[in-house]
Amino acid sequence: MREQGDVLLQPSPMTWRDRHPELFEFVKQRLATVPTPRILSFGCSTGEEALSLADCMPEAAIDAIDINPRSIRLAQAAAKREGKEQIRFACAARPPQDSVGEYDAIFCISVLRHGRLDAEAPRDCSAILPFERFAETVNALDRCLRPGGLLVLWGCNFRFVDTETAERYIHHQVVEKKPQRGVFYGPDNQRLGGQSYGHFIFQRLK
Repeated sequence: MREQGDVLLQPSPMTWRDRHPELFEFVKQRLATVPTPRILSFGCSTGEEALSLADCMPEAAIDAIDINPRSIRLAQAAAKREGKEQIRFACAARPPQDSVGEYDAIFCISVLRHGRLDAEAPRDCSAILPFERFAETVNALDRCLRPGGLLVLWGCNFRFVDTETAERYIHHQVVEKKPQRGVFYGPDNQRLGGQSYGHFIFQRLK
């Protein structure tokens, strides 16, 4: 937070193994015909998400990035212990700019949110995490995704449908997964009335 507060999104690195099996399984089924799917775990923290993806889809090539160098070191050590050679970890604050259209699926889970927004629920989120940062990040993730690829946005304080990027996508319903709950904000940075949002897996059309 001291060194990269201007680009930091989620300040908490908390995560755990097999956190969202319904989302992982849905993507696995959708990519069943892809021999070696390429997957990006954006905001991978200490690696549990990437390791879970490797367990679920051992044939996948997984890139996992996080802004925190300590988290990346821990993730690399865990992957080495488990022999998960298909995972490449890197320390980065933003989606890879040179990976245009490379990924079959991108996971961005509990990254585009902030604990203070959930705890304090201010009317205006702009001083903590403005909508503009959310829109910029999903646009950058969109550039990395191939046409037909899947974008998984879970645990956000914003709705993907409110971005211009969403015009190129359709959403898929995952009946096994309950709607995500929390405090949500609109493009004007004002708090919305609803406390749940049921769209979190999106497919790029073009």
